[in-house]
Amino acid sequence: MALAGAYMREFPLLETEHLLLRSLTLEDEADVFAIYSNPEVTRFRDVVTLANKSQARAVIQAFQAEFERDSGVRWAITERGTSRLIGLCGGGWYRHNLSALLSYDLNQHYWNRGIMTEAVRAVVAYTFGHAGTNRITATTVVENPASRQVLRHAGFQEEGILRDWGFWKGDFKDLRCFSLLRKDTSTASVTRDVPDSLANRRGGEGVGSCSRPCGVAATVARTARACYQLKMVAGTHK
Repeated sequence: MALAGAYMREFPLLETEHLLLRSLTLEDEADVFAIYSNPEVTRFRDVVTLANKSQARAVIQAFQAEFERDSGVRWAITERGTSRLIGLCGGGWYRHNLSALLSYDLNQHYWNRGIMTEAVRAVVAYTFGHAGTNRITATTVVENPASRQVLRHAGFQEEGILRDWGFWKGDFKDLRCFSLLRKDTSTASVTRDVPDSLANRRGGEGVGSCSRPCGVAATVARTARACYQLKMVAGTHK
């Protein structure tokens, strides 16, 4: 999620007191399916509830491709000492203004344990600590207070409500917009050196319109009948 494709030739591993954030692999297929086949997880998200594991495999492959083309990073969240994926956290970025976009989802069995807050803090620290990222943006639908709490606990400030900003599952959605700036955090003293060639590059394929700072969309699964999308909107949760 840092703006540093040139620096990220290997996937960055992040460790916290309780968690290890690693790369996604095809062996995570069942765990990814367990998350996105649960309608409680997809309830507030621009995500179609998955119906089979082949769709979960397509999700993994899309996130892997996103990293390979340097348009975003999605970490698999695991508890230290285990290999099971219990959630995902990461997102994409806009290089024209050195900003990143945050997204996250967690297996419902692990809600209300502070796991996502811990993961978000690790991703934030990495993002601000590498390649001069200046701003991280996240949005959540107004009906999702748990996701709002995650962002507040991670230090994000609410900027206001974007009326009818989102549209999925046949309805317009009011979204709360949150941000965290580099100067808001303890990493503000980290050197901001960014090569001109990097700072002037726009995001990779699928990054979306620069006029929509909270609305980056990435294609995550295609089947014969449907195109599944995970929009970079702060997700689920807790």
